[in-house]
Amino acid sequence: MFNHLTLLFLILLGGIAQAQTNFFHQFNQSLPQLNVEQQIDTIIAIPFEVMNSQGVKTIEKYEYALQLSNELKDDYRIGCIYEKMGLAYYYLGDYDVSVLSMNKAIEAFEKVNNQVRIGSTYASIGHQMKRRNLSKAFEYMHKGIDILETTDDKIALSAAYNNIGVLYQMKEDVDSALYYFYLGYDIVKAENDSLGIPYSLNNIGQALVDQNKYDQAFSKYEEAFEIRKIRNDQNGLAENYGYLGDLYFKKREFDKAIKNYLQSLKISEEINYPYLCQTNSDQLAKTYEEIGDYQQALVYRKKNQKYKDEILNETSNKTIAHLEVQFDTERKEKELAIKSANVLQEKSKVRQRTFILIGLSISLFLLLLIGILIYRQLKLKQKHLQNENQLKDIITEEETKNKIYSERMRISRDLHDNIGSQLTFLISSMDNMKYVSDEEKLKFKLSDLTSFTRGTISQLRDTIWAMNKTSLSIEDLQVRIEEFLELAQNSTEGIKFTFVKDIKSIDYEFTPNQGVNLFRILQESINNAVKYAAASHIEIQMYDNKNEIIFRVKDNGKGFTKEDNGQGFGIRNMKARALEIDADYDLKTELNKGTEITVSFQKNTQSAV
Repeated sequence: MFNHLTLLFLILLGGIAQAQTNFFHQFNQSLPQLNVEQQIDTIIAIPFEVMNSQGVKTIEKYEYALQLSNELKDDYRIGCIYEKMGLAYYYLGDYDVSVLSMNKAIEAFEKVNNQVRIGSTYASIGHQMKRRNLSKAFEYMHKGIDILETTDDKIALSAAYNNIGVLYQMKEDVDSALYYFYLGYDIVKAENDSLGIPYSLNNIGQALVDQNKYDQAFSKYEEAFEIRKIRNDQNGLAENYGYLGDLYFKKREFDKAIKNYLQSLKISEEINYPYLCQTNSDQLAKTYEEIGDYQQALVYRKKNQKYKDEILNETSNKTIAHLEVQFDTERKEKELAIKSANVLQEKSKVRQRTFILIGLSISLFLLLLIGILIYRQLKLKQKHLQNENQLKDIITEEETKNKIYSERMRISRDLHDNIGSQLTFLISSMDNMKYVSDEEKLKFKLSDLTSFTRGTISQLRDTIWAMNKTSLSIEDLQVRIEEFLELAQNSTEGIKFTFVKDIKSIDYEFTPNQGVNLFRILQESINNAVKYAAASHIEIQMYDNKNEIIFRVKDNGKGFTKEDNGQGFGIRNMKARALEIDADYDLKTELNKGTEITVSFQKNTQSAV
């Protein structure tokens, strides 16, 4: 067994050094040469770098290993696989499934009383929950550490010390964070653990950056760099470049920060590490904004959005659904077993009652009387159920009618606001083409119309995309508004579009329904200005104050009186959309002085979804 595993890991490690994308090709060729236990252990030992960069493929192997382990009824291996699956789902961003897998791992480890793995798994759950429920994360982490401190596994304890240090750092208790980081570092240093030492050094470095001790932090990062270069740890090197970028960003040495972020992004893309790609593109956008290079900032904002979308890819969702089906099946099997036991218990009671009835020699007349009474009771109950079902049918029919009416109104609004606004721009562009005599310019205009038509289709896809998201950020809306204005500018003549942004804090998130309705209000406002106002300048503002976050569309057009257009279908739709998302809608207009439409949200409604 040792020789087979040694040969396989030499092949696999060689594949990692050459290219991680070739890993599973070599892996699939080598795996059938092993027996069942060796196959399971080899899958469990898939390197972290591969699991992190190719999460979906790795989870497929974990599921195969789980099937084999269930056939062997090997609880220890089952626990190890669930633990690995939990980590893989965490790095894919599927946190609920990750915690579910970790709890399955604990159940399996408890069956074999493996305290080290139980403690490590509790600590892992705590680390994974840090951004969602910090107090709960501390609870799991302390539970795991208490268990690990009773064991002899120092490496596992070191990892838990490092992770609880991260929690204290998030709590802004840097002194406590450094205390645990150094506890973990002392252990891995004594054990000469080349994987754990740079991890601990980087944690210490980040805490020192928080204390503005930049030179000391740089020294720790450099020491970690050297170890990871020797190990050819591409994941680790990418992370280290990112840490250096953060250090220089905080020192406001933005050129150096950009250089390190770019290097980190380059490696992250080469090893297909989407989470780190997303982080780096976000940091690059912020850094370019700091130096006033808004064109580059927009490039990396769009890259950041692309990586967010990739993390929520369709394949990952299918894998999640498959795992949820497995868990649901197991739950139903347990429920069925409980019901079967209840049926047996009920049969036993009936038998006992029969013996008692026989012993008491109940007369035939009494039995017939009881039968008649039961029959009458069943008849009455049946009639009652029929009446109740008829009432439910009537209620259901009315609810269905109401839902159909609501859906028709929603579709009507979307068609008017979204498709209507796009067609307005198209019609405006085609009207302008009547006055174009130059053939080359006409071809250029036709090309713009083609692009804008494609943009219309893209807007429909954006709506579907947005409604499938769990939340939309300020940045998501900003990007979508900028893309819409770019299309509008290219499709109209004689109108200047301006987008003014002054958001002091971007820690607000909208539900998909809020985001889509807000975007449609802005679209309808711009559409009305283009179509009716005869404006030469349209300005879109997005800013916040102490209590509100505000979106405003202003034009310098001819304005109108509320008697003329105050009850138009577009304006009614905008009011209805604002009411639907609990936003304040305000319309101001004056003849020959333009129109101003404002939508505002109270800040206490903008909570993380």
